[in-house]
Amino acid sequence: MHNDDIVGFGCAIRNNNGDWQRGCAGTIQVSSVLEGKLFAIYKSLLLAWEADFKEVYCETDCHEAYVLLKDFNIPLCSQKSVLISRIQNIILWPWRVELNLIQRTANRVVDAMAKHTITHRVHYAKWLSPWKDLRELINLDVATS
Repeated sequence: MHNDDIVGFGCAIRNNNGDWQRGCAGTIQVSSVLEGKLFAIYKSLLLAWEADFKEVYCETDCHEAYVLLKDFNIPLCSQKSVLISRIQNIILWPWRVELNLIQRTANRVVDAMAKHTITHRVHYAKWLSPWKDLRELINLDVATS
């Protein structure tokens, strides 16, 4: 997932059955993996809002990001605090967002998307349907979650 200080991220929006709805992925320059995970959550929520979804279950495999976002009372004093504040504000928009912590093995799709962006030097891209290699991973993720 790392290439110097460039991190790949992936976001997959799926319906209740696990069927792909849309996704995005890209690369960003960050100071930590946590910052990359937070950015992925941020972009996921914006993508879901843009698609007019009103009930969202946002999943992350990053325990630290999950804890930081669930507790609105944690004092924040870092570069990440701006991103955390933005995400917490988005969660308060007029929709229902539930943040869930999942196992890394149930997050293969976004990991593959993140690696794809690093390998193919993709700055940012959106997809309405998954590319061929992701379809099998989607089925594995659904079976694991």
